[in-house]
Amino acid sequence: MRVALPRALNMALAACLPLLAPRAAGADTEVCGTYPLATEWTARESPYLVTGDIFIPATSRLRIGPGVTVRFAKPRPCELEKKTIDQVDWSDSMYTGIKAEGTLYVLGSEEKPVVFEPENPKAGAVGWDGLRLTGQKAGMAEIAFAVFRGANQAIAVEKAGFFIHHCLFEGNNTGILAGLRGDVGIINCDFIGNLSAGLVIRKAGPRIANNLFAGNRAYGIWADGRPAIQAMYNAFWQNREEACYKCPYVVLDTVKKNANGDACDAFGNLAANPVFTGSPSDAAAREADVALATPAHLVKDPELAKLEAEARAKEEAKTKSKRKKEYAPLGKGPYVLSKYSKLIDAGHPGRDFRDRDGSRNDIGLHGGPMGRITGDPF
Repeated sequence: MRVALPRALNMALAACLPLLAPRAAGADTEVCGTYPLATEWTARESPYLVTGDIFIPATSRLRIGPGVTVRFAKPRPCELEKKTIDQVDWSDSMYTGIKAEGTLYVLGSEEKPVVFEPENPKAGAVGWDGLRLTGQKAGMAEIAFAVFRGANQAIAVEKAGFFIHHCLFEGNNTGILAGLRGDVGIINCDFIGNLSAGLVIRKAGPRIANNLFAGNRAYGIWADGRPAIQAMYNAFWQNREEACYKCPYVVLDTVKKNANGDACDAFGNLAANPVFTGSPSDAAAREADVALATPAHLVKDPELAKLEAEARAKEEAKTKSKRKKEYAPLGKGPYVLSKYSKLIDAGHPGRDFRDRDGSRNDIGLHGGPMGRITGDPF
């Protein structure tokens, strides 16, 4: 038997529910406005289409789970929002995004990352504002196993101290902006092909470890030098203007060799081609690898080739158990490290940074432990 609720109670409940527009079968779940209560976005209801800014107050929480795709449309009035969400700058006014003063968890997985992208993505163009977080300390926020594309500033943080790890920032204007006291930990991320910079630092002291900055059109890292940043065991490659602008002078000042014998600075940062699986660099390395079997059409002594193959098989059997498992790619980018990459085993040597097989951290997306960060690995 259905019980009719008083009209006032119905209205009160409606005011507390997340602002979800009606959803047709197979359609996007449209979202906008303020979320006064704890809410979770799931793969079942994905993709989510953000039609107006999302705001998470200090007393609320939003959790975005594995396999969720979040797309951002051009802003339009949010019919269920009684009060307009304040806009802070031109980008905020022009594009939709997510603002959080409360708890925000973006928790994908390597096989099922969370994807943030414009509704109508265009190469080399910005289509949404980004995630703006203010005031979250460790435990109040975590952003992990996510892909960010086409944002003005994919993540902007102030007065915060949480962890961002295992994320791909590709084709944004800026990957991460660490603003006033945005002292976040940034671990095992790839910043690739961003229009301005992978990471911008203004009056913040983030800790940056095991990240790859490659092919960004201006800077890998742009810093104002106040205070000095902590950058360790990162890799830089072909950032057009500069690898690390206004970073401490010791960054990329090669003074030693790392555990692999490659030149690096005093903090383990190195300039090296990442050599992704399937890339031209990978193909060239394979061709020059004398340990690989000679192609059949080049074999001149079949008996000698047979003996070499048998010896190689025995050696491979001995080392098979020690080999690293090949990891699934995060997102759709071709960013899995080749076995010829100098980034393998070149990351932070600390126990809490180790790869899932117990070996030393690999720089980039697929290095380090694959779960959440529950303690401070630094």
